[in-house]
Amino acid sequence: MKHLDLLEHFSAADGGIAMQLRGAQRRLGSHDGVDIVRDDFADEAASALFLRVQRTATAESVRLRLAGNHLLKRCAIGGWMFEPTTPGEAVFWVPRLPVCRTLDGVGRIRAESPATLANMEIGGGEVAATFELAPDQVLDCVVWRLESEASGTDGSRAADELMTASALESQAFFAYASHTATRCAADFYTHIVHGQVYGACWAWPKKLKICDELDALALHMVASALGHSTGKRVYRLLRRQIVLAVLCRQDADGGFRHGEWTDEYESHNRLINGAMQLLATEFAAAPEPALEGALRRIARYLAEQVDHTDAGAWFLHDSLERSEEGMRHYPLAWERGRWLGKSPTNLLILNTHLDCMLALARERAVCGDDTHDGLLRSAEACLRTVMSARPADWLFRPLLAVIALSLLPKAEQEQLPFARRALKRLGWKYLIPRWHLIRRRFPRLLMPAGYIERSLGQADFVHRYHGVHLMDFERLLACGAVDPKDPRWTSISDGLVDFGVNSRVTRLWKETAASRDSLAFWAEGLYRRCLRTRAQRDRELLATAVLDLHDAGLGLPPSLLGANGEIVPAQSAAPTPSAADARLRVINLGARKTPCLLVVNTATTDLPLAFEPPLTAAHPGWMDATRSVPARGWILLQPGPSDAEPGPASSSHAFLPARPR
Repeated sequence: MKHLDLLEHFSAADGGIAMQLRGAQRRLGSHDGVDIVRDDFADEAASALFLRVQRTATAESVRLRLAGNHLLKRCAIGGWMFEPTTPGEAVFWVPRLPVCRTLDGVGRIRAESPATLANMEIGGGEVAATFELAPDQVLDCVVWRLESEASGTDGSRAADELMTASALESQAFFAYASHTATRCAADFYTHIVHGQVYGACWAWPKKLKICDELDALALHMVASALGHSTGKRVYRLLRRQIVLAVLCRQDADGGFRHGEWTDEYESHNRLINGAMQLLATEFAAAPEPALEGALRRIARYLAEQVDHTDAGAWFLHDSLERSEEGMRHYPLAWERGRWLGKSPTNLLILNTHLDCMLALARERAVCGDDTHDGLLRSAEACLRTVMSARPADWLFRPLLAVIALSLLPKAEQEQLPFARRALKRLGWKYLIPRWHLIRRRFPRLLMPAGYIERSLGQADFVHRYHGVHLMDFERLLACGAVDPKDPRWTSISDGLVDFGVNSRVTRLWKETAASRDSLAFWAEGLYRRCLRTRAQRDRELLATAVLDLHDAGLGLPPSLLGANGEIVPAQSAAPTPSAADARLRVINLGARKTPCLLVVNTATTDLPLAFEPPLTAAHPGWMDATRSVPARGWILLQPGPSDAEPGPASSSHAFLPARPR
């Protein structure tokens, strides 16, 4: 049996320092079959300890010991707390019980299961738990030590943070890559494994859990927003821990490897862009050299992930696209092509090209780095050319009308007249499987009626990315790289919304498990559009999207909490208040000087509009309104006309009429 003393590992100088930031550092060590990661946050009087224990011939179990007299309590934010009986001593938080995992050679998770508890002892001046060690697996555990935040105070505040949770803290939030949801602070540790951030799903096609910077970005946003709204130390710690995790995973060339699809350990640029956006938000809030260096290295790496076409630079989706050899491992059906002089292996995937442009533009904005300006101009020129291509409208318009019959809600499909049902059958059986061949003959991504295809080289009709396209084009309009009033770009966003509404594809997403995650990206696209247009129709569509997310059992996209640094700088963000009733969803459409909240009622009965704590306490100058939100409806809370000019948060409100659905 191995014996591990937790207090000893919290205080020992195990291993060496792997990353140093202001007020935060990560240490890595290994000893006698135990790998150790410890994150120390000196300015927060807290540390997190990750232990990874391997079974050996002489140790088939491990005993974890915590000295001192403690009470064991279940936490409102998830996990378990060991609260000391002696005032002033540290509180220990175990967000997740130990897990046994099978790993491959590059750290991907092949299997996992709860560790088997063999014995538990509380008393006699210690707490101890013994777990069995499974053959060919490692046992992972994580423990936080939270000291009193100020000298001379007891640990009651730390305990209170763990033992209380508002409706906002207990709400589900969507993870961008794994399409899962976190519902409490402890859920972060379905992602944070031995100091690295993983996707919380078994990724297709190899059914592995991989390290994932896009999920890290989602968690970082949630922690930032909840920290801003609650003032709790635990969310600041989670945010900083995610930053350490991302920094420590970066390769020497600036990139990140994932191995989602192949054993070649390929990289995916959209995930890498998640790291760029996360670190850019952190750097913009508190600049320091380690962050700037990491950002510049990512930018240099992305600048190499390009195919130089006759129309300009096009960013690749993943490292497999860089060569014929890489594409031999590609897990999807694809077509070679030479349109616009592109490489045959460049699949011309739109959303990743947009996302890479936005990542480089963000690095330029926060670091003042104009190294890649020429590349960005070339990428925009290529995007304009691709989106301007509209051959064979006479052909695509009727064909898309046939395909659209398969996008209707299932009940409507069943009620179609015989002739239209026959057309729908022709569409899904013959047209959709040959859709990529038609587009190879007449290359275009932007289709009639506002629909946009994801790629030129991938087979199939990929309507699941419609919401992603709306989100990314709204991001493009907001980033300053293009004119936000240029009709060439605004008309694309308008068309995406019109197609989403007129085709009723969102209802199909809602009732189809494989497409349900599309609702989250659609909602985020509408949220960003609301920030730009402030139009009543867009707000109505956003409220409907929030209801659809609730009905589908999905979490809110984290951006809707108003703490996405790409949208609003941290110093300008307004905290999102917590509704008193968990059935109300509060969408933050404002900033510190221009507060605006969209409150959506997911219940089938009217609910009072109330917040905990009241807005007068949480947001000076605001006040709760003595008003209810209608069943399946929404209400907009924003400054009144007398408070329209920038200044302190308003003390009066103008309410738009409540909209039931």
